[in-house]
Amino acid sequence: MEDLVIFMKESSFAKLYTKEGKELTASALPHNIYPRPQMVRDSFFCLNGVWDFGHGKNECYGKEITVPFPPQSLLSGIGYDIDQKETLFYRRRFSLPAEFSCDDSRIILHIGAADQCTKIYLNGSLLGEHKGGYDPFSFDITDSLEKENELKLHIKDELDKKILPYGKQRKKRGGMWYTPFSGIWQTVRIEAVPKDHIKEISIDCNTNNAKITVSVCGNDEGAVLIFEEKEYPFVNKSVTISPKTKRLWSPEDPHLYPFKIRLGKDEISSYFALRSIYSEVCNGIPRLMLNGRPYFLHAVLDQGYFSDGLSTPADPICFENDIMLMKSMGFNTLRKHIKAEPERFYYDCDRLGMIVMQDMINNGSYSFIRDTALPTIGMKRLNDTFLHRSSVARKAFIDCSLEIINR
Repeated sequence: MEDLVIFMKESSFAKLYTKEGKELTASALPHNIYPRPQMVRDSFFCLNGVWDFGHGKNECYGKEITVPFPPQSLLSGIGYDIDQKETLFYRRRFSLPAEFSCDDSRIILHIGAADQCTKIYLNGSLLGEHKGGYDPFSFDITDSLEKENELKLHIKDELDKKILPYGKQRKKRGGMWYTPFSGIWQTVRIEAVPKDHIKEISIDCNTNNAKITVSVCGNDEGAVLIFEEKEYPFVNKSVTISPKTKRLWSPEDPHLYPFKIRLGKDEISSYFALRSIYSEVCNGIPRLMLNGRPYFLHAVLDQGYFSDGLSTPADPICFENDIMLMKSMGFNTLRKHIKAEPERFYYDCDRLGMIVMQDMINNGSYSFIRDTALPTIGMKRLNDTFLHRSSVARKAFIDCSLEIINR
């Protein structure tokens, strides 16, 4: 038996790679694709790839890690558990591309997600901090830039269930709990934007029209939406448009309408879909309605964990492959289970025709009796005041949930 255990540890059976993971080479730049499909710019400088890495109580390096894979994963090049009391240290040196050097540009650093508490340093100066392991964050780094730059991230994830959302992670995996992950696990990138630029957009659709609202840094005068070769000016930062030809989105016909927004020198590309989903009593029975008609959600639980990248697939194509495999098996809905994915996942679901039922990321304690057994036998109306008794924990849950909803 002892010989068998040694064999299993040393053999390829102990390292389960996906097809895409096997094809990932040391020289590759993983996830080198613009990660925000509903707000696309031409400006994109990817900082994924090999970073200096270390972990401990004090800042140290000496190892190399492949970003954006968490250090506990095979694809990171580290591949072992790290004491949650230790800090993860990331370091990357870079010079900006020549096209980023316009005098009036602002340079923005974007981090898709880092689990869980992050401090960001550029050229020795603290840019800021971020708490939360599932939401994107960014910093204007223009005033701290030099010809040659050194970017550092100090990240700590104590897997504190009392406060920050942690999902299905557990220090001792097993049963329904997964291997914990920490550190950078989504794309790190830089983009150049004009001084007056589009910061965020939100899209509210129904089966007739789409209302697009824009948030701007600087002067928002002159912002226009370009749709079906016409320009629509924003009024009070929003505009409502109605396509000439109504083509409703469904898994059987996942039609998307592209549009652009222009603000001075800034321009982004985006899309929307005409659709509605809600519950309604139909013929005396509560039904889920898609575009006003009863629709059966043939759903599968989508955990979003990968054997070699844990929280992060080896390649974004893995999202498409999973979606198309589920469609080929007759499913039309994915329940994304207690995890928020990169924005490209939701775009792939939109363009390929897959409904997503998004779980929120849990925090606080889990009780088998309270949370699983009692609801199973019909006691589903538990008073949630017994959950999140801490106002700090409740706020952390709500903040994380709003970040997911606003995507």
